[in-house]
Amino acid sequence: MSKATDAPTYVRIAQDIRSRILRGDPPAGAMLPSEAALARTYGVARGTVRQAVAELERSGLVASEAGRGRRVMSGDPATTSRAPATQYETIAETLRKRIDSGDLAPGQQLAGESAMAEEFGVSKGTARQALQLLAGERLIAAVHGKGWFVGGPEHAQTRADVVADEFRKDIDGGKLAVGSVLPGENALAQERGVGRITIRRAFALLEAEGVIEKRPGMGRVVKSRSKGAT
Repeated sequence: MSKATDAPTYVRIAQDIRSRILRGDPPAGAMLPSEAALARTYGVARGTVRQAVAELERSGLVASEAGRGRRVMSGDPATTSRAPATQYETIAETLRKRIDSGDLAPGQQLAGESAMAEEFGVSKGTARQALQLLAGERLIAAVHGKGWFVGGPEHAQTRADVVADEFRKDIDGGKLAVGSVLPGENALAQERGVGRITIRRAFALLEAEGVIEKRPGMGRVVKSRSKGAT
């Protein structure tokens, strides 16, 4: 079972079972192994397996049959769509559509749990469940110490990375000339629509590259163009 994300055990089990179903093991129409059998397979308690299977039921991949167990409905996600039943599923569906439409691009950082909770009017725990559901589908990934990102962590870009890249383009394009003094953190945070800490982190990246430097009594000054500039 993959441990590539920081998602709870039941989410990772659901992800693993989902991957097997998509590979045809077990195929559509077959019965899913019992909770006891799955608990032995994954070395966890039946309660954890029950949570994992519930995720699969909510996504429509399996369905309960009285007295028999759970049957695999389809290995094709396109045929298993249904209306979201819970708040976190509704949030996950909204984010899923944003990813599919390109509004959220691969590598883009998602809003934090607090911001997401405020946007959708839910608790942080509910926002976290939505993120974990999408992580189980491998649409997003958690990067330790940074947050959640669309797609895999190898292309993850924090907001500070994006802001730093914007500064590089402004410097390389001549909008910010070598020797010019950059505005203060507060002004830039307001201009770029980000937090002051994001500006500070972007500055740290550029300082490490030698693109800007901090001079006493002046602030940050453009030192040189980026290494990739032509």
